[in-house]
Amino acid sequence: MEQLIDEVQAAFDHRPTEIESGLNVDDAALLQLRKGCRLLAGAAALQDAAYYTLVIEASFVAIERTVEFRLFERGTTQPDDLPGTHSGVYREAARTGIFAESTAADLADLWRNYQAKTYYQDGLATADRAEKTYALAAEVHTFVNYPTLLRSVERDLAR
Repeated sequence: MEQLIDEVQAAFDHRPTEIESGLNVDDAALLQLRKGCRLLAGAAALQDAAYYTLVIEASFVAIERTVEFRLFERGTTQPDDLPGTHSGVYREAARTGIFAESTAADLADLWRNYQAKTYYQDGLATADRAEKTYALAAEVHTFVNYPTLLRSVERDLAR
């Protein structure tokens, strides 16, 4: 195990050469957006394969990456200034007007409750939990990205 730990550490210490397709970008906001999109696509594929734990995990991470995209895109947060907690990301989203404070608090509570139930208490991922968590992640992704989609449509119409 020690050897593998060293190898993983070395892999992260070296500059990457075979980057996942679509993620080799210089823009931190775009990177987070693409990660969110990839996580949602992966979660959808995993849902079909009944890997519910992974769907739930990927869905929660997709929500955070999507929120981080908007924080970076607006310039209100820089990659090295991200809050260090899940709830901190949601609080920052409320502070900058991405979500209402009540929505940010609900997302933070949902994360906390999910983590407690999945990791420490009843730990059973189900199809229903995975489906609903994925649906939430997809809705957050659409809601947060609506201004970007609107600008894209406006640019296309102006041509």
